[in-house]
Amino acid sequence: MQKYLYPIFFLALTANICPAQQLPEGYILQYQQSFSGSKSLADFNVGNPESWGIFKDANNFYLHFAGLPSTGDSPLPGNMAILNDRIFGDFILEADVMPETDTLGFGELCIFLGVKDRSQFYCVQLANRCDSIHHGIFVVKSAQPRRLTPVNDQPVIWKTNKWYKIRLERDIVRRTIMVFLGDMKHPVLQVKDYELIMGSVGFGSFIGAGRIDNIRIWAPTVITI
Repeated sequence: MQKYLYPIFFLALTANICPAQQLPEGYILQYQQSFSGSKSLADFNVGNPESWGIFKDANNFYLHFAGLPSTGDSPLPGNMAILNDRIFGDFILEADVMPETDTLGFGELCIFLGVKDRSQFYCVQLANRCDSIHHGIFVVKSAQPRRLTPVNDQPVIWKTNKWYKIRLERDIVRRTIMVFLGDMKHPVLQVKDYELIMGSVGFGSFIGAGRIDNIRIWAPTVITI
């Protein structure tokens, strides 16, 4: 019996370290959050606190944000939760996400990076509709968004009540942003842009509801403020 325990132990051990084996040299875990603590939301600067909360499904805790009414004339995301006190340059972010589709079947979720303030940042929107204003990577300057990725990118097909693994890789030397969803080998969105460099990171949506869990951010360094 004992000879079978070693392979099982080895597999369990390597399962925990596999993500680190995919990291560039010098990257270390700078932040992680599973939302199991009642004060974990305090890690984030949230613009509309009434829309955000920590919820539990069975034994799993997660961050939930509610849907919003149409933003009308505003071209900016209405739901934004920005991680406090940390500025990132190069980094790799992973999280589990579950957008919730509305009555018309539309679902979307955003990742923010390079955030200087709420008028200057990169916005990655993953949506099940792709047109001039949906599903893409945008740069926001002076509160005005500009699309960086093509309009003909393949949108996401969200399944109800399903968690998705997301990975975002930011390289400030190459000025690249690469986004993976489920398949960690082939990006669903990618761009090279020289507008913004370092900044905060965060999550949210334009108007949709969704869930976020198991955030991890690796980076060679982080600036604490």
